[in-house]
Amino acid sequence: MNILRAQLTCDVFICSANAVTMKGEMLNIDGNGNRVAALTFGPKKNVVVAGANKIVADVDEAWERIAAYASPMNNKRLAKENPCVKAGQCMDCQNPTRICRVYQILKRKPSLSDYTVILVGENLGY
Repeated sequence: MNILRAQLTCDVFICSANAVTMKGEMLNIDGNGNRVAALTFGPKKNVVVAGANKIVADVDEAWERIAAYASPMNNKRLAKENPCVKAGQCMDCQNPTRICRVYQILKRKPSLSDYTVILVGENLGY
């Protein structure tokens, strides 16, 4: 918990996004909310690195990408036995181990935040 809380007051917070739309909107889903909280307010500087595989047409396609790929893969990576791991698609489960709890859309950088978004022309993560 100390590390998760420290993200809010760090000098530089580096992370990725679950999806980035062609309009520049950034979408994320978190289990604890620590990443989306830090992306919203706190760190002196945010650096978001996302691969070309995370670029989608619009918000609807972003949620589809997250439900069909990013969330099941994150559950698998974290060894969570949630239904999406077997189904390969979000099942909107009610399991206590569910990691999809906090949904965020950033349409513009928060007004008091310093942001750098780096889009890499190759597939990175999920």
